[in-house]
Amino acid sequence: MYLYQNMPLLPTQVIGSYGTPGWLFVVREAMKRGDMGSVDIREAFDDATNLAIMEQEEAGVDVISDGEMRRFNFLVGFYDSIKGLEKIPWERQLGYPGPDMIDAFRAIGELSTPDGLGLPEELAYARKRTSKPLVTPLGGPVTFAFRINPGRIYGSKNEIAWALAPIINAELKRAVAAGATHIQLDEPSAIDDFVPLPDFVEMFNRCVEGLGVTIGLHICFGNFMGRPAVAHRTYEHIAPIFPDLDVDIIHLEFANRGMWQTDLFSKYARPDQYLAAGVVDVKARAIETPAIVAERIRDVLKYNDPKRVWVSSDCGFSMTARWVAREKLKAMVAGTNLVRAELNT
Repeated sequence: MYLYQNMPLLPTQVIGSYGTPGWLFVVREAMKRGDMGSVDIREAFDDATNLAIMEQEEAGVDVISDGEMRRFNFLVGFYDSIKGLEKIPWERQLGYPGPDMIDAFRAIGELSTPDGLGLPEELAYARKRTSKPLVTPLGGPVTFAFRINPGRIYGSKNEIAWALAPIINAELKRAVAAGATHIQLDEPSAIDDFVPLPDFVEMFNRCVEGLGVTIGLHICFGNFMGRPAVAHRTYEHIAPIFPDLDVDIIHLEFANRGMWQTDLFSKYARPDQYLAAGVVDVKARAIETPAIVAERIRDVLKYNDPKRVWVSSDCGFSMTARWVAREKLKAMVAGTNLVRAELNT
């Protein structure tokens, strides 16, 4: 249910996470040592959220987020709120994390979130700090299940993803009741092979059932330490399911893949669906110029109606230095304005 009104041509949007202030890493380490009280922690995360919102607004982004400043990674911190899991000590602790370190948790009981995942609380604070439209992102069931070993409780990771779908739906309904108007599920693992695509369609639709707000789906190829993390980097096999998804805005990664496959959305999507095109490479240290961003947008518009295109980065900025994230957002908005001017002449 696309609810946006009076949006500019080619709306710009952040995916969710913003560059982390350096001092917040110090805060997190102090938290681990027990050196901070609850008020200290709340004030620190409030301050970080204020900075993220301020810098997104200053960049001129149309739809912003709270920067996911209260989260550890876009997903990992949420596992602490899921009952029925135990942490798996990795047998290899040295060197670059690899495929032998995917399973970080094991199911030891039926999964549940009796205290929720915290989306309403995040939204309540961010809503006080900005009048701009806010996106409320959350990892999807496949991405959550990706790091969970089924143990003796579930038969497969596919079963875990199915168990998580109603949990996620309940949390998203809590967020909508708290005022969320734009929900986004992040699914970098959606194109992995442990969940068949027909199952993924049903799971996604179950997660967003009954929300009645704008729904986004972000499908990328991961961004772990600035590198692609999952699956083969093609949308060819997943694009045919776009019409079956109860989604308004589909976010796809293009910049880091040389703007490959920008034609797939127009071939498969429903007429009422929008493309949020990733035209800023969050994995690259180099900062795009507005001219580069504009050229990437023009590549997208070779195949897609500008009235159905949003502009975004490939992924969130949690693995990007804050000052780089800030400059990339400025370039994204400036490049978008160049193309808007061309389209309006």
